[in-house]
Amino acid sequence: MSLSRRIVAGIVVAFAAVLAVAAPASAHDELLSSTPETGQRLTEAPTQVTLTFSADVLDTGAAVIVADAGGHDWVATEPVLDGPTVTVELQPDMPAAGYEVRWRVVSSDGHPIAGTVPFTIGDGTPLEHTAQPTTPSADGQAAQSDEPTADEAGQENAGALRIAFIGAAGAGIAVALFALILFLRRRSDARGTDDAEH
Repeated sequence: MSLSRRIVAGIVVAFAAVLAVAAPASAHDELLSSTPETGQRLTEAPTQVTLTFSADVLDTGAAVIVADAGGHDWVATEPVLDGPTVTVELQPDMPAAGYEVRWRVVSSDGHPIAGTVPFTIGDGTPLEHTAQPTTPSADGQAAQSDEPTADEAGQENAGALRIAFIGAAGAGIAVALFALILFLRRRSDARGTDDAEH
């Protein structure tokens, strides 16, 4: 392999390494499954809700609400964490209706993540939103805000910085590669001219 090809191959490998390091850093844990499942219609009221994540969630900051259309929370106990699994017990005698599990946990990388899981009991009408749903805060109380929290804003800023870093690194490598190719071509042309003169 010629010197120029070895240099180009090295630059390509370096660029791939930058992407490989940056990609895992931007990924957070995610909800893999739940019981009840998203959109599931149950024939009987569930006795508990189980959420399973892609990695162990941290012991602090976990909160779960199971709300009906009127905003009543049917959760009867504090969340129980077991590795990647979060479980809450529910109050008895939940009527046929639409419900929504609103959860918030702290990802294994230290960032809070949140989401919702709608489900329906019996012939009830599925719960629909006309506004942003409330998600539980760290103390388990319902909270609603159009503004991101400080943690979420920091997470978004960190993601933007990572994207900017990757873009700058890629641009720098591309410029260096282009300059190197021009340099090697000029050397090759100059060498060809010298050989022709001799």
